Amino acid sequence: MTLNPDSMREVTRIGDLYAFYEPLLTERQRQIVELYHFEDMSLAEIGSVLSISRQAVHDQLRRVGEQLEVYEAALHLQEIAAKQGTAWARLIDCWQAVRADLPEADRTRMQRAIEQMAATLSSLTGGEADA
Repeated sequence: MTLNPDSMREVTRIGDLYAFYEPLLTERQRQIVELYHFEDMSLAEIGSVLSISRQAVHDQLRRVGEQLEVYEAALHLQEIAAKQGTAWARLIDCWQAVRADLPEADRTRMQRAIEQMAATLSSLTGGEADA
């Protein structure tokens, strides 16, 4: 089965937003999203597992998607994380360009600082930041 590009973008968007706002959803909402988006179950299969109708699963997924979009519109966490990721990549590029020109002691201090920043960035964005 091939998904159209818009559908793939929507699946990706919901997954990205879910990574940021999952704690704000109810247990049932999390369960439905995880079964559909991460376990790749059909609406009918989820309905069967949860003893609800296929239509109820569809409605819940639509409402959760809308709710995640409202959270992002208010908090902008995904947008901020994307900007941080871009800025981080630029910083690492600059660091790679100048590190060989620095004295060893300064290079070591800077490398430690970058590693600390990488750990902080990873915990804030839920992703990996390569130092």
